[in-house]
Amino acid sequence: MRSFKIKNSFNEIPQAVDFLRAELSRKKLPKKILFQTLLTSEDVITKMIENSTEEIKISVGGFLGRTEIRMSAKGTPFESSDIAEKLLFTEECSDNEEANIVLRNMISKLFGNNLAVRNDNGVNKVVIDVAKSRFRQLIFTIFALVAGVICGLVMQSFLPADISKAVSKNVFVPVYTSFMNTLKLIVAPLVFCSIASSIADFSDLRALGKLAVKIVIFYLFTSLISICVGLFSYKIFPIGDPSLIDAVTDAGKATIAKGAAASVSIRDTLLGILPTNIISPFEKSDMLQLIFMAILLGMATSSISGKYPIVKECITAFYAVCSKITTVLVGFIPVVVFCSMAKMMTSLNISNFLNVITWVPVIYFADILMIVAYMLLLAIIGGLNPFKFLGKFYPAMISAFTFASSNAALPSSIKQVDEMGVSKRVYSFSLPLGATINMDGSCITLIITALFMAKIFSIPVTPGILLSLFVSIMVLSVGSPGVPGGNLVCITLIIPQIGVPAEAVSLVMGLYPLVSMMQTCANVTGDAVVSSIVAKHEKLLDLKKYNE
Repeated sequence: MRSFKIKNSFNEIPQAVDFLRAELSRKKLPKKILFQTLLTSEDVITKMIENSTEEIKISVGGFLGRTEIRMSAKGTPFESSDIAEKLLFTEECSDNEEANIVLRNMISKLFGNNLAVRNDNGVNKVVIDVAKSRFRQLIFTIFALVAGVICGLVMQSFLPADISKAVSKNVFVPVYTSFMNTLKLIVAPLVFCSIASSIADFSDLRALGKLAVKIVIFYLFTSLISICVGLFSYKIFPIGDPSLIDAVTDAGKATIAKGAAASVSIRDTLLGILPTNIISPFEKSDMLQLIFMAILLGMATSSISGKYPIVKECITAFYAVCSKITTVLVGFIPVVVFCSMAKMMTSLNISNFLNVITWVPVIYFADILMIVAYMLLLAIIGGLNPFKFLGKFYPAMISAFTFASSNAALPSSIKQVDEMGVSKRVYSFSLPLGATINMDGSCITLIITALFMAKIFSIPVTPGILLSLFVSIMVLSVGSPGVPGGNLVCITLIIPQIGVPAEAVSLVMGLYPLVSMMQTCANVTGDAVVSSIVAKHEKLLDLKKYNE
């Protein structure tokens, strides 16, 4: 961090600004940010001089790609609002209300969340956040993931089982559960308001219908490809040892019970979309029902927006509130990832791990192959550079991997897709919908697991059985049961169709958390790829922003 000191004199301000300009130019900041930062800094320095009697220290530095300016000097306390009020008082055009609004908006940007002022023991300290690191959260998340795995393995290896279990139960589980409960609290209204506000933005509902049909068709198309990719991967690596049949236990009873009320019927899936009341979908986080209600609200709002614009404004405002809450929650991701991985590793049964270890890399291979297929679709159908896509979207892919939940990764997906230049009119509809009905990674897991189980139980897989699996998996990819470990429940529904007892799910239960991480990464990547392709075809993609 480079520092510079000026005397308590207004004549010193040009020297301070020159120092800041030189240091910030070395950071290769965009001209707009450089101009705004220098303007902010000049006003802050002026206020520091007014409230201080000693020299002022100015430093420029940062960590992990973050750039910030720090100033400190002894003096009387002041607030960031004092700087904004001073600028308004000297510059505001009292006779021109429109000019005043523009000026206030500019000040809001300059003095928003980027300026922090405090007074410690008579010393004024100011921090101007110039540029946030794109990689800071990512680095912390990866570090937390690795640290959590190591911590869990160390506890399992060196601590008595009772102590390890107690630490997991009283430390890791409460942190993880609290976060996920809070996320569930906000994800339902976030999805609801995102879709409703997106539809409300369409003045021509026929254009919306065209967009929605394209998105759904693409999602069904990629789901079909994912099943084929899973089948192809299994043909390359035909895993499954009949000796594993002796390892089947009754450990899957709870999962089997959860699947007892579920159905793979197309009729029941369609009927389940219609809620019986407004509250129930939010209580159960039933995404299909939430999407149905959001579509109804969005269409009704669009049709009356000319007469009652306040309805549309209220939905947009509530969506902004939900997005802000979600942004705050995302800041706790590294802590939650650490607890989640440590909890998983302390409870992982090593013997089960060794018995079915081949199941994991085959599914990972298929998921990675599916991501390659996405990139080919992006290049061939979308005419877009897949490397640009990966360069911008990989933070969301890592979030999906660590969370193992499409809904939990939704805020990160929205942020990265927006940075790629996809219009909000597309992604605010396609991403929440994709998190519900586009489960390509889950399709891969289901087809490989079914074939894996068939070989263990020496059941021949005929073309008729394969066709039955294809249809059932396609239906489940749209309406997976809304219960914890939903894909495990789907496994208990699929494998009896080929003659495998549902209890065989106990073979893969211990390793499922590892598989769930990669399949979610594939799910989320598919959602973003479809959003990008549809946006390009509908001319709702900012190509300049995408190719930056």
